[in-house]
Amino acid sequence: MKTIIVTCCIVLSTFLATACTSVLPEAHKIDIQQGNALKSDDLNKLSVGMSKKQVTILLGTPMIRDIFHKDRWDYVYTFKAAGSKDTKVMRLSLYFELDKLVKIDNVSYIPEM
Repeated sequence: MKTIIVTCCIVLSTFLATACTSVLPEAHKIDIQQGNALKSDDLNKLSVGMSKKQVTILLGTPMIRDIFHKDRWDYVYTFKAAGSKDTKVMRLSLYFELDKLVKIDNVSYIPEM
């Protein structure tokens, strides 16, 4: 009787342990987005002469505000699809003079290495 109980416990614990590992790891992967998601409609509304406040309302707070270049704002957005090895990177640099936007640069998608 004792051996039957021990055998049942071993079989039951084996089933329980393998039930947790039977799910494939790929089933739990999700898309990963980081940074400011820049929409083409918002980028089309962006224009030279806008104030920093107007740009912030339109695009949000920039990802990078360089302390050495206070009049340059960098927006960076990365997207990696679930199960993909490729990461899409979008970069946008804005330059200001006297609180007004004077230059829009680096609107591009760059494959990450």
